[in-house]
Amino acid sequence: MTRILLSFILLSLFPGPLLYSQSISKGTIEITFKNIRNQDGWITIGINHRNPEGFPRKADIELQFEKEGMKDGSLTVQVKDQPYGMYAISVLDDENRDLEIEMFMGIPREGFGFSTNPPFKLRAPRFEECSFEVNQPVTKISIDLRYAGKGR
Repeated sequence: MTRILLSFILLSLFPGPLLYSQSISKGTIEITFKNIRNQDGWITIGINHRNPEGFPRKADIELQFEKEGMKDGSLTVQVKDQPYGMYAISVLDDENRDLEIEMFMGIPREGFGFSTNPPFKLRAPRFEECSFEVNQPVTKISIDLRYAGKGR
């Protein structure tokens, strides 16, 4: 009985790896953007994880990436420390850096794209159409940018 009581007291005072091993697993999302038409502006992404209902208009996380490392119309970036789970990403080639997609008569003038590259429709894709799972240390995805209008 004394041995059990002593073990309980020691575990209470020094929980060690037993409690810490149950931490949330996290990974890195490595994204390659393809078909970027020029060096102007930056690439803006919206990541949905906790709020699939808001996709693609209300993102959980918004990030901007400079195009400095772009080569042959492609740019690869990493988003680190993301909890394992389902994600969907929307992308804007924000050429004028105003954080809004430029439209002309309902047609985007800047590039856009979505994770899993769903087929183009006359509506924004749903979370389920763009979702992918992060369940390992590095998850690599590729997003093709589309340009519907001529732009500037």
